[in-house]
Amino acid sequence: MSSDIRPILEIVLGISMILLCMLIHSLGMYQVMHRFEKHWSRYLNERMEIRRQIYFFYLVTLILITHLTEILTIAVILHAIHAIRDFRTAFYFSGETYTSLGYGDILLPGGWRQLALFITMSGLLTFGWTTGVLTNIVGKTYEAQFSDLRRQKKSSTDSKTATEPE
Repeated sequence: MSSDIRPILEIVLGISMILLCMLIHSLGMYQVMHRFEKHWSRYLNERMEIRRQIYFFYLVTLILITHLTEILTIAVILHAIHAIRDFRTAFYFSGETYTSLGYGDILLPGGWRQLALFITMSGLLTFGWTTGVLTNIVGKTYEAQFSDLRRQKKSSTDSKTATEPE
């Protein structure tokens, strides 16, 4: 392959990897938010707090699976183009780079090194997206958890005020 075309191919592949990760993330976050909105009313009035926490754990597990699917997809691509010949190492490198951990103990070969930049950008974008989704879910979850306490406190205060003579 011509040395003039190789960097362009590498950039196009890198952009394609980002877009693929964003597509996977979009589908995953849609599932998380859809399930949350669809079932949240049932858990909002749940008396057993543990059930609400288990549901929250389930949603966070879906988020984790989404990220792991993205890392796995990147590893498959790196392995398929022979940038990393051992799949286990490709998965490790993908996870290390996607999370921006960056030990640097494994490097891509010279013709594929720019891909690390695109893998890192994928992780940064998707973790930012995940933060927004989690903020929304955690906010609504905590609001539900503590709204009962606020109501109890208010009714306790109201009942004390009502029984006190003027």
